[in-house]
Order: sequence, then structure tokens, then C-alpha cells
Amino acid sequence: MAGCVGAGLAAQAFATAPEATKATYTLPAPAPELVNPTGHSLRGEDVYGAGAFGASRGGGARRHRGADYVAEPGEVVRAPITGIVQRIGFAYRGDERYRYVELTSEDQTRDVRVLYVGPTVQLGVVVRAGEPIGRAQDLSARYPRGITNHVHVEMRENGALADPASVLPAASDQHEEIDA
Repeated sequence: MAGCVGAGLAAQAFATAPEATKATYTLPAPAPELVNPTGHSLRGEDVYGAGAFGASRGGGARRHRGADYVAEPGEVVRAPITGIVQRIGFAYRGDERYRYVELTSEDQTRDVRVLYVGPTVQLGVVVRAGEPIGRAQDLSARYPRGITNHVHVEMRENGALADPASVLPAASDQHEEIDA
């Protein structure tokens, strides 16, 4: 009889137990291939010129070799491509205030140099597109007449200079982390 009571209690416990649910797994979203480094738009016209690729420089003597993405000083700057950190250097000879980070894609078909960024990555590491590479620097000391703060992005595809704005996503303000 004791066995019957135990079996009855077990049957009752089973009947009142919560129904088992199937475990569902959500695969992580694939990493983006290309990322706007600040999430902001290109720098418009200011006293130092415009931020678009090919804009006039030096009174028309030369052309802008990159695209300038608006950035607040201290804002997180993200890797525009997945790549290996090939160089970390100074944006201007003799001026150690401003830095750059240069990435080369793993297949070596694309190089990107992001200027005016205080690096938070190390030489030789692989960073995925969208991962932080540093913080935007304040350009007001170098350009005191009122430049719009930005990061400058130069891109080469298969060795040829390319317009980053024609390749990278447009502004979306997808990441505006500022911790100056």
C-alpha cells in the first residue's frame, strides 16, 4: 500500500509540474562588414573647408584625400572595417597631440586610416568592424578658427584611393558614447 501512495503522490506532482518548454537559441547577428566610425554625418563647410572626399584644399592646389565624419571629443570611434591594426602613428610630423589608427583587411584588399583618434587598440590585433579603436580627439588647438570636430577617414581599395562615404554606411547615430 505504501508503494501505491508514493506512486499516487508522484503522479499528482507530475500532473501539477510546469510544462516543459523547448529551448530556443537566437544566433547572434552577423558582424557588419562596414561601419560608419562615429555614426554621424560628414563634416559640412566650415572656415577650413568641407569634409567631403575630393573637396578643395590649399586654394585648389590639392584635393581632400578622405572623408571627415563629425565626432565630439571623447566620443568612441569604431573600426570602419574588420582588419589588423597595421600602424598607430601621429597625424602630423612634429605634433604628437593627434594620432591615427590604420587597419588592413584580412584579405589585404582594403586599408583604412582613421585620424584624430586617441587609440585604445594595440598594434597587430584584429578588430571587427564596429569595435572601438579609440576616442575622438579635440581639434580646436590645431585649428583655432573654429573647425568642426571630426575624424578623418582615408580608404584604399586594391591600392587605389577611394571615397569612404561611397562605401561606409550613412549617418545613423548608431553609437554616440561620449565619456570625455
